[in-house]
Amino acid sequence: MNIADDIYKINRKYITNSINRSSYPDLENIYTNLSLEFGEDWEILLPKEKIRSWFISISEMNFVNFDIKTEEVIIHDNNTLQEFNNVSSRLQSTNLTIDDLDLCYKLLCLKYKIDWNVSRPFVSFRAIINNKKVRVTLTHSSLSEEHSHKCSIRFLGSKVYPLASYFNNPLEKDIIQSHFLDKKNIIICGSTGSGKTSFLSSLLTSAKDNQHVLIIEDTLEINSSNKTTTRLVANEKPNHSLSDYCSYALRMRPERIILGEIRSHEVVPLILSTNTGHKGILTTIHANSALDCPGRISTLLCLYSGISGMNNETALDLISAGIDIIIFLENKKVKNAISLIGHERGQVNYEEILTPNHEVPLQHFQYLR
Repeated sequence: MNIADDIYKINRKYITNSINRSSYPDLENIYTNLSLEFGEDWEILLPKEKIRSWFISISEMNFVNFDIKTEEVIIHDNNTLQEFNNVSSRLQSTNLTIDDLDLCYKLLCLKYKIDWNVSRPFVSFRAIINNKKVRVTLTHSSLSEEHSHKCSIRFLGSKVYPLASYFNNPLEKDIIQSHFLDKKNIIICGSTGSGKTSFLSSLLTSAKDNQHVLIIEDTLEINSSNKTTTRLVANEKPNHSLSDYCSYALRMRPERIILGEIRSHEVVPLILSTNTGHKGILTTIHANSALDCPGRISTLLCLYSGISGMNNETALDLISAGIDIIIFLENKKVKNAISLIGHERGQVNYEEILTPNHEVPLQHFQYLR
């Protein structure tokens, strides 16, 4: 090991001790510590600028390079950084050691007051990296013996795209927009990165200026230019969950309820709200297709409702009675949309309201199995 490696090792130890004291390390204090270890002339051994560049790299994550098309970056390890855009992905290196990358994550958590460790191995939070608003998701290495920590960085765009950009022709746009203006209860589904949240924000541009729009989410992603918007952001405090907010929603006299995403317990008050006559509900969910969406929601209802006697048939009955439209997105385009029109013997009846130009139209009133 050469003298430069010794200096970096001492710096890592100093930064680790600072983190353990919940004190964010300061560059000048790092210099002072090196003077105590090696004397005032330590810069002869390693230039101060190199130390500064190294510290900025791990404290500001400026090794995460991206362009205007970048949607997400996944750091698999110090040698494998995967960048995604809407058409492809590419691999890069972080140019850090695995120890440096570990410090990088710990500094990020310290900066945003996030408790991330073996006892709490999965966290997701909003941050700013390279002057960009992002959502960071950290997975601790303790969850797997096969790999190191994983870090996902999703870039949160503030731009709202024209609604027409999601459709192949103006007629399709007009059909979906008319259902939105009629305050139909709409679920937007698709895979990760399909454009669900962006499309939701684009739909909201059609909301009337005097409508009270209530947005419920756990990360600030949904854009609304409506001045009569109320936004509730969930956190881990008691009575501050998405499910809690969905339960509070009807007391706040909203004309539209927007839930960022259905994942677990929040499905119960949301679906129950759709069955109390409330209209204008809009949310997203991960699903493989519009036809798979009712079954996915039914599974969540059965898992999280805690209601005695809740089964697939009862859940589908609630879904078909409360949800009007399901829209499926793929690669930032609306691929198809269906209208739920009833439920019978464990099956949901539907009518397709948008048919892709390259597919044979499905027969109306088919059963969703």
